[in-house]
Amino acid sequence: MKCEEKLNQMAVMLGEEVDTQILSVYLSQAKSLILNTRFPYGFKDTQEVEPKYEQLQIELAIVLFNERGAEGQSTHSENGVSRTWRSKNQILAEITPYASAI
Repeated sequence: MKCEEKLNQMAVMLGEEVDTQILSVYLSQAKSLILNTRFPYGFKDTQEVEPKYEQLQIELAIVLFNERGAEGQSTHSENGVSRTWRSKNQILAEITPYASAI
């Protein structure tokens, strides 16, 4: 999936007009988190997110985008309303680290 397709999908899922440069930053950040989880011993700079993790990348980028202003907050209670967000670690737990024998 091309970056433009991912950005379009994010915009539709967010349901609001957001600058694509901002979404691109979060998409890039999600890519780094996924690749660091998938390849814990390092990866090439040209490495891309594998197709099976592209939807996860989009979901993670949206979570990162929505956390703006509430960084580090895992729950929120106000006037009797409680909110809990799916954490980055829960999303990254769906990724299988790559290992090989030497």
